[in-house]
Amino acid sequence: MPGREALSKLFDRGINPHRIAELRARFMQLNTARLQRNRTALQEHQRLLFDLVPLLLHVNHPALPGYVSRHTPCGIDGYQPSEQLLGRARQSLSSGFSYRPHDGTTHIHSLFVMGSCGSIAQAEDSDLDIWLCHRSDLDHSALQQLQDKADALSAWAAGLGLDLHFFLMDSEQFRRGERERLSADGTGTSQHYLLLDEFYRSAILLAGRYPIWWLVPPDEEANYPEYTALLHVQNFVGPDESIDFGGVAAIPAGEFIGAGVWQLYKAIASPYKALLKLLLTEAYASDYPNVQAICLTMKARVHEGDTNLDELDPYIMVYRRLEQHLRQRGEKDRLELVRRAFYFKTGLHLSRPGLSKQADRRTRLEALVKEWQWPSETLLNLDTRHRWKLRRVRDEHRFLVAELTHSYRFLQDFAARSQQSALINSEEMTLLGRKLYAAFERKRNKIEWLNPGISPDLSEQQLYFYTIGFGDRRRWVVSSSPRNDFHSETTLKEDDQLCRLLCWCLCNGLVQENSRLRLGSHKLGVTESDLNRLACWLQKALPARLPAADPDKHEVFSRPKAPEYVLLCINLGQDSLSQLSSQGVGQHRSCYPVANAELVVVNSWGEVSATAISGSDTLLNSLRAYHQIRIAADHVGVSPTIQMLCFNDPDDQLVNRLQQLTTSLDNCFQQNANSRYILKLADGFHIVRQRNNELDVATLSSYPELIQCLERGQEQFSPLHLDPFCVPDSALAAIVAHSHSDDCHLFLHQREALVDIFVRDERGSLCYLANESRDPEALLQQLLGFLQHCRQEQNRQHRVQLHSLRRQDGRWQAVDCPPPPSRARSGLYLEAIAHPRSGAKPVFDLRWNNQLLCHADEGDSVFRRLASQLRERFPDQRRFYLDRLSLADSEPQQTSVYLRYKRYVEELLLQAINET
Repeated sequence: MPGREALSKLFDRGINPHRIAELRARFMQLNTARLQRNRTALQEHQRLLFDLVPLLLHVNHPALPGYVSRHTPCGIDGYQPSEQLLGRARQSLSSGFSYRPHDGTTHIHSLFVMGSCGSIAQAEDSDLDIWLCHRSDLDHSALQQLQDKADALSAWAAGLGLDLHFFLMDSEQFRRGERERLSADGTGTSQHYLLLDEFYRSAILLAGRYPIWWLVPPDEEANYPEYTALLHVQNFVGPDESIDFGGVAAIPAGEFIGAGVWQLYKAIASPYKALLKLLLTEAYASDYPNVQAICLTMKARVHEGDTNLDELDPYIMVYRRLEQHLRQRGEKDRLELVRRAFYFKTGLHLSRPGLSKQADRRTRLEALVKEWQWPSETLLNLDTRHRWKLRRVRDEHRFLVAELTHSYRFLQDFAARSQQSALINSEEMTLLGRKLYAAFERKRNKIEWLNPGISPDLSEQQLYFYTIGFGDRRRWVVSSSPRNDFHSETTLKEDDQLCRLLCWCLCNGLVQENSRLRLGSHKLGVTESDLNRLACWLQKALPARLPAADPDKHEVFSRPKAPEYVLLCINLGQDSLSQLSSQGVGQHRSCYPVANAELVVVNSWGEVSATAISGSDTLLNSLRAYHQIRIAADHVGVSPTIQMLCFNDPDDQLVNRLQQLTTSLDNCFQQNANSRYILKLADGFHIVRQRNNELDVATLSSYPELIQCLERGQEQFSPLHLDPFCVPDSALAAIVAHSHSDDCHLFLHQREALVDIFVRDERGSLCYLANESRDPEALLQQLLGFLQHCRQEQNRQHRVQLHSLRRQDGRWQAVDCPPPPSRARSGLYLEAIAHPRSGAKPVFDLRWNNQLLCHADEGDSVFRRLASQLRERFPDQRRFYLDRLSLADSEPQQTSVYLRYKRYVEELLLQAINET
């Protein structure tokens, strides 16, 4: 309630019932004229549907469109349909419909249509946004029924050619600044006052209460709450007569930022329409803090007695404001872009004859075009936008992106100058930012979309693909002409990758169902059949439209982007079998004859990227790239689909094997991230593992080098996985297949006087020991004793499991075997105690039975001294094996380290014995 001073002040300004009645009548006159212009722009059947909307929301009748239930909120304050309208309803909708005046509580305050309706910008295909303003005390169930009815009416109207969108509005909630969450169409918290500005300057009242804002003088906008309270207290306005959305006295700086980002997002799909609003936001922000909203300018003119419908056209008022702003800045190119956007928004074509119902709008637009001094050629060019092809669209896209980039930088500078953050909800700001990045961020290998909302059709009936250059410098060219003239205007784009060039053509709509892809030469390693097959294969995974501009994809941007499709085209332009090997895949020694690969990735935000991989490491680098994609997908909990295509691959043999390889790698690292995968290619063996979320590859040229590399120590348990085509008939294959746990596994194979011993230790390292022995059981018993001492020193609980290796039917097999029976010890007990040295090999003290030989006393001759004593005590024996090794002075080591020291000490001892 305003104080006495405030009331006195308002009374002193001459507010009286006659003045209020005059203003109300003036605004209603303007509203009626705008409503008539809106109806005139519609076709006859659309006009009938539009006229029926208030009636359909005023009543609930099963025979009428949009009926949900008899409990659905209905009834519009003060609405009384005419007899003529009721007759048309019975004639067009239901002859059995009988109208009964609403005698209960009404639930709908007002219906407004806003936007371009009734203005010069109302084109034939313009949609109609209707604010359905309901009571604030409706519960959730009632609101849901009302929304269902609105949706049903939208669907009914759409089926009859009228594009209606209903927005449920609670004026009290809106006035408090409470908004619904951001959606593909709803602005969320990105703007409040700017939305209100647009509403007040463009809204047309269809039925119900009028805005009390109409009656508040512009110079009292700062006193809006007090002024409206006075109007009610003094009964200048009845309790059910008006609706109040609030005033527009001052627009906060933070709203320009959020609204600007929202319009940048809208520019993805509708660049020309959004451009006008985006530049209006810039013009307002440039005047901050002395912002004069257009709705206040319009209201001031009405209060002064001006009801000229043309001068108060909301879109012309917006254009005049932008023209003034850009002229003051001397930005002629931007002004021309605004004029083009304005011209396109009208939907008129001044270079052609118009319909009679367009006469009024054409006259007003012709007056503007005359001011702009546009020649007839410009009009003809703009009127044939539906026939613009790539070159013209590319130029326009460059202008639009430059303008949007300028606006984005302006918003950044404005935020820095005003030291204000956007008033938009942070989550909504993140979502909009993701859409902007997906649509406009330019990155290497990313496909650029050139035609969102510029031209309806860029398709070509025929596209011709050529190559220029040779070898590594060969590039692909796509042209709309069969002539091999690379400097012609018909050349559309060139790229060093065919897949990326095709993706660009597909994403930008150059290829449609009736398009034919042709080759300019038949010596490209690709046939026309291959080319068209490749295009069809790619098209199945590519988005049909830019997802950032697709309302159906709105929710995907609430989550981090994730790869959805991985497309791998193998050996494009080469015969994967005959050119790489005279043998088939099944006999090819590498089993993966991959010479080149082109990788296409489509993520959940619709970003498409394409890269090429070639050279001797094509397969490994392809696996690295795929692994990075999988890691990115795992971080957000999704699993991308991988698809492969290879030409000249009979029965998809190579594709199937590559699919199996990627699946095996995935399973390998999912089971244990520290796993190692052994792969055999034409150039040797490769051990693949993960390090810092990347694939690390160790390459070995031979099988012995592989075995030696597998002996290297591991920081933690690292199980081995062997590719199915990697030495499948070897002992290694049997060992890997039979040792999965983090225990110590011993594999023995007897061959005459030699015993081969493989120890795959508790961390996955594989150690090979070759021992001369005619008594394998004694040798094994001694080795088990050695390992038992190691386990005690390591203070670990892993088990030691025994297996024998046998060759059967051309393959090695591992068979579990029991430990050997206990036997009396031999007469020799041999032990080595290591003493580490910084930067050098360790030295050893040696003990046999009760004799201790210290390196500190004997120096480097300690092994010769031991050899001499052993030869004297055991003259018939040349090889001696350690029973125990102590590494007590160092950190606990894995078993393979003990075994390597054991082998090293035993070799030194054998050398000393041979020298004595």
